[in-house]
Amino acid sequence: MKRNLFFNRSAYMYPFMMVIFMLYLSLITIYTFQIGIQLKTLDNIESYYKKQINTYIKKDVNFE
Repeated sequence: MKRNLFFNRSAYMYPFMMVIFMLYLSLITIYTFQIGIQLKTLDNIESYYKKQINTYIKKDVNFE
């Protein structure tokens, strides 16, 4: 049986895997925030244009 007096491989692999896992979670979080912001922006643009179309239709109806 060989004894590792100076280092233990599993002790060095655990922090490395932790860093990779944290990077993975960070990427998922950034992607989720980005999609959320895009959806909010699209919703705001859609509601703005609906409002503008409705006001344009009301102006057009009043002139006829």
